[in-house]
Amino acid sequence: MKNSILTAFLVLVCMMSAYTQSSWTGPVLTTENDLAVEKYRKMIDAFYSSGITGSFDGAEKVSIHYRYFPQMDSERGAIVISTGRTEAVVKYRELAFDLFRNGYSVYLFDHRGQGFSGRMAEDSEMGHVDNGQYYIDDMKNFYDLIVRKGKHEKIYLVAHSMGGLIGMRYLEEYPDDFNAAVFSSPMLGLSAYICPLAKALSGATPKYAPGQGPYSDDSTAFEGNSVTGSEIRYYHKLAIYTMFPDARVGGPSVQWLEESCKMMKEVFKDSEKIQTPFLLFSAENETVVNPAAAGKFIDRAKGQGKNCERIVIAEARHELLMEKDPQRNEIIGKSLEFFCNY
Repeated sequence: MKNSILTAFLVLVCMMSAYTQSSWTGPVLTTENDLAVEKYRKMIDAFYSSGITGSFDGAEKVSIHYRYFPQMDSERGAIVISTGRTEAVVKYRELAFDLFRNGYSVYLFDHRGQGFSGRMAEDSEMGHVDNGQYYIDDMKNFYDLIVRKGKHEKIYLVAHSMGGLIGMRYLEEYPDDFNAAVFSSPMLGLSAYICPLAKALSGATPKYAPGQGPYSDDSTAFEGNSVTGSEIRYYHKLAIYTMFPDARVGGPSVQWLEESCKMMKEVFKDSEKIQTPFLLFSAENETVVNPAAAGKFIDRAKGQGKNCERIVIAEARHELLMEKDPQRNEIIGKSLEFFCNY
């Protein structure tokens, strides 16, 4: 059985490596029906296992885990994925698979404090960071140490939620690194009371924000979840943390909230520095981040003459890249079409 799966995977890789710029007419994407087929899921798993993985020392010697999938022949470019809070790179194996078979090399890394990267709090399930700038420093190290070595003609950014805030700050600090960028539900704002509360409660010792705690399986029912309308993708996400318990992250620390609030203030203050064309996607039914902040940021960036656009995805929740097929296909299709222009 293992040999037959590997053979099928190698045949698929050969088909994908035969890609040429002129032959591409649109994205070929995984469907929810595909994910219901065990053989198809194993093909994605085999692809993910084929990735090149490793780690490097990020800021303050915190270990940063990464995995990447280089095209062997021609490519449309390279895509770096900046993930959201609590996420591990293994959660993005379906997206990496789809981007790769559409002609892109794909690079992923775990932000410090989550996934398989190093943790900074004694409680390994606490979502904590000492200094928000370390996120950008880690991403720059990943770009310089790993991504740049691929000598790609074009390099693009796809960034989700917290990874979107980190990615936007990165564009402000390093405006020449990416040819274009796409943001999925970026964390550019939170509920109005959170930042004043975090500032009031912050201290030297990491502690959970009020009402938060370690990872829990108690709230894992699909019904009423705030992140996706795709039941199969929702439960696949949960299965990952059963298979990889070391990748789990629970609620954020007060300090993480305070550092995030500082970054959100800085991202607005420094928006003039952005030179990279970007698309910003928001979910119509967003409840995790503040979507009004995304609208304000786009208005500010457009007023500064930036090449940017905001698109609201109808009937979608926070995790747009893991939504139902119509919503997921829309954001990925428009993103790859956008990249083709740069």
